[in-house]
Amino acid sequence: MNHRRLRTTVAAGVLAAAVVPVWAGPAAADHDAPCLVSEIPGSEPLADTHEKENAAFDRMHVAQAQELATGRGVKVAVIDSGVRQLEGLDRVGLAAVAGASPTELLSGHGTIVAGLIAGPHGVAPDARVYDVKVFDTDGADTTQGQKALTSAGLVAGIEAVLDAYPRERFDVVNISLAVRDPDPALKAAVARLVDLPLVVVAASGNRAEDDDDFEGTPGSDADVYPADYPGVVAVSATPPGDDDPSASVVPNMDTDVAAPTLGAISVNATGQVCVVGEVATSWAAAEVSGLVALLRQRFPRDTPRQLVARLQATTEGAGAPTGPDGQVENPWTGAGVVQAHDALTRQVEVGRQGKVETTVAEVRADAQAPPAPEQVDLFGTPRAMLLWSGLVAGSLLALAFMLRPLLRRS
Repeated sequence: MNHRRLRTTVAAGVLAAAVVPVWAGPAAADHDAPCLVSEIPGSEPLADTHEKENAAFDRMHVAQAQELATGRGVKVAVIDSGVRQLEGLDRVGLAAVAGASPTELLSGHGTIVAGLIAGPHGVAPDARVYDVKVFDTDGADTTQGQKALTSAGLVAGIEAVLDAYPRERFDVVNISLAVRDPDPALKAAVARLVDLPLVVVAASGNRAEDDDDFEGTPGSDADVYPADYPGVVAVSATPPGDDDPSASVVPNMDTDVAAPTLGAISVNATGQVCVVGEVATSWAAAEVSGLVALLRQRFPRDTPRQLVARLQATTEGAGAPTGPDGQVENPWTGAGVVQAHDALTRQVEVGRQGKVETTVAEVRADAQAPPAPEQVDLFGTPRAMLLWSGLVAGSLLALAFMLRPLLRRS
């Protein structure tokens, strides 16, 4: 989880804009059907991707994890640009904040996010998604009545989730959005949200293409909200292999975990199956929200802090923070790249407050199936008795045969 700390000075290029879309980043890789935020309903339908491999999910071992959990029964609120009703996606329209069109989609961002979380191509295919629309599109034309992404819009979306919680009992809230200026109203709304027994996941911030003056160093720290507020799971994105993440994401000391995004498969707002061609924290946060949904199904009795601790303790990287303030040391990946199958199967003992205590040998009833019992030889003891009886009888018979001449002489 995030903690307060003294922040180092960040170059002005990163903080110049009050609102920075976290999907903005380096140009997308070439794909036959790339996931496009600008792909909106009404556009000419395009063919689905021919890509069969999902490189991002393969690195996280999602397919193996889905053999153990699919997110069934888990509810995920998606605060975003709106989600199209897609085949195979269990979607509920929850709210559209004032100013945002409740029916018209002008951006594919929320649909791509939802498709990474749940549905046929998501991490948690059977999870239910609740659509909370808080803006229309990046670069909205307010003169035409379009609603831009604002801190106030995020607050309104969170309020909608808070109002619906007594009825819906959400398990996860995904916010793949970010603003760069702190807002007391947003901080207060987030504080109320994280007080509920649910996990809040947010994007930790991308490097925009025009951030040429900001190189980013391990000692620097970008301000990104709501990811930087206490209690929020801040998710960064990581490139393939050992590539440098600084070209795509900003260093953020509040980063909790990271996820790969390049090569993930989702759905555009037109319904076209597409391939993610960017290293972007919006998509990474969505993937982690899906993984938390798997964990919630797998460990229904665990607290949100326990789920997050398990998530961090089973990463590809350094694992859960061990310092007295619970702070991770890597501003690019936090505790490391999440591993879905390990998170669902590794035997980790976590206290109710989220502190990883020990790794235990015994198997929890709600963790994974107990080991197969050892085969018992029901005839083992009788067979041993017969064997020894035979040996003794044979020895006596041989002894009697040897003593027979002596007995005749006497």
